[in-house]
Amino acid sequence: MNPYFHWPPLREIATQVKSRSTTAQTLVMKSLDLAKNELLGSSISPTFISLHSDEALQLANRIDTRIARGEEVGDLAGIPIAVKDNIDWAGLITSAGSPKAYSKKATHTAPVLQQLIDRGAIPIGKTNLNEWAVGLTGENIHYGDVINPFIDGCLSGGSSSGSARAVAMGIVPAALGSDTGGSIRMPAAWCGIVGLRPSSNAFPLDGVVPRSRTLDVVGPLTKTIDDCAYFLGDLFLPNAKICSQPQSKNLIRIGWDPKLLSKLSTNVRSAFLEWMDLLQNTQRASFVEQQWPSLDLATQNALIVLQKEFYDDFLQMCGDVENFSSSLGNPALNELRNSKNLTSTDLEQALLSLRHFAMYFEQAFDAPNQEVDVFALGLSPCGPVLQKNLPDAAKPLRELSLAIGATGLPILGIPLIQGVYSAESLAGIQLIGRKHQEHQLISVVKRLNALS
Repeated sequence: MNPYFHWPPLREIATQVKSRSTTAQTLVMKSLDLAKNELLGSSISPTFISLHSDEALQLANRIDTRIARGEEVGDLAGIPIAVKDNIDWAGLITSAGSPKAYSKKATHTAPVLQQLIDRGAIPIGKTNLNEWAVGLTGENIHYGDVINPFIDGCLSGGSSSGSARAVAMGIVPAALGSDTGGSIRMPAAWCGIVGLRPSSNAFPLDGVVPRSRTLDVVGPLTKTIDDCAYFLGDLFLPNAKICSQPQSKNLIRIGWDPKLLSKLSTNVRSAFLEWMDLLQNTQRASFVEQQWPSLDLATQNALIVLQKEFYDDFLQMCGDVENFSSSLGNPALNELRNSKNLTSTDLEQALLSLRHFAMYFEQAFDAPNQEVDVFALGLSPCGPVLQKNLPDAAKPLRELSLAIGATGLPILGIPLIQGVYSAESLAGIQLIGRKHQEHQLISVVKRLNALS
C-alpha cells in the first residue's frame, strides 16, 4: 500500500487549474508544504537539495493571472514539478550533486526545462542525485543518501534519486531527470513509478551538466504511464501523437533473449518469468526468443564512452582531477581516475562498436518472421540495495541498463507489477521501443499493464 499523498492525473490537474476549480498557487503551496514536511521529518534522506518558493509562487501567480484574464495557458498549467540538480534554472545554483567541485549559478534556464515552464509546469526545487550523476544507487556523500520510500534501509536508485523519491512520495506529480546508463529507469522502478529514457537527441542537452555527451538524455518521471504520455505532449515530440488508448488490438509481440535471465537474482528471475506467464496466459501477448549481441561487450564499450567523455568534460569545466581529490566522493573520484588513460582512439572504437550494437535492435523490430512491437529485459539484477551493501552494488547494477541505453532507443523503466512494493517487483523491467516512437511504446506498455 502507498501511504503517501496522491495527486490526480496530470491532465485532470491542468483542467482544474484552467477551469478555476483550483489555482496554481494552491497546488504549488501544497507541493512546497509536502516538500518541507518531508525535509523536516527525514533529515537522513534529503529528497531536495534546494526549494525555491519565491520563484515557484511567482510562476504560479502568472498562470492564475492569465487564466483570470481569459488568456490561453499551456497544457501543464499549474502542475508542480521537481528538477534534478544537474539541470540549469536561471539565477539558481546548479550543484550536480558536487557542491565542492562544481556549484555554479545558472545564467540561463536549460531549454528542456524552459519548454516545460512555457507549457505551464512550475518547478518547486532542485533534487538530490548521485554526485556528478555517477552511479545507480542514490548515494551522495555531500547531501546524504536518498532512501527508498517503500523499503526501509534500502536506497532509492539513482542517479535521479531525489526526482524519483519526490514523485513516489507524492510531493510532486512529475519530475525531470537525466539518464546516461539507467539513471531515470533504475530509480523509477525502485521507487514504484514510471521513468522514460527518451530516444537520443529527443531533448536538447544545453544547460544540462554533462556526464556523457553521447549517452546523456533528459526525461520524465511520473506516477503512471498515462501521466508520462501527457507530460511528453506534442512539444517535445512533434511528430508523435498522444495515444489515449492503444491503437492495435492484435497480439503484442515482445522480443527477449533468454540468456539474460542468468544476470537476475533467483527471486527476480522468478518474478520476471511469472510476468511473462501472466501476459502469455491472457492470450494477448507472446514472446519471441532472440539472440541479442553481447550485452557484456556493449557494456564495456559504453563504459569507455561515458568515462572518456566524463573525464574530458570535467577537465574542461573544473581542471585537474587531483586538485579535487578531497572534494569528491569516492564514486566520482574513482571513475575520473580510472578514465585518465583512455584515448581518443579508444573512444572512436567504442563508439563504432556501439553503433553496430544499436543497429541490431533497430533492424530486429522487422526481422522476417520475428517482428516485434517491443523488446523486454530485466532492469536491475536485484531489488533496491541496502545502504550497507553500497561498495558491492555498482558493477552488477549497470549490466542490464547501460548497454541497452546505448542503443539510443526509447526505454521505459517500470516495476514488474504496478502498485506492488516488494523487492522483486521494484527490481523492475525495461521495455524498449522504436526510435522516436515514444508514444507508441507508451501505448503498448499501457496494454501490458492493463493485462497484468
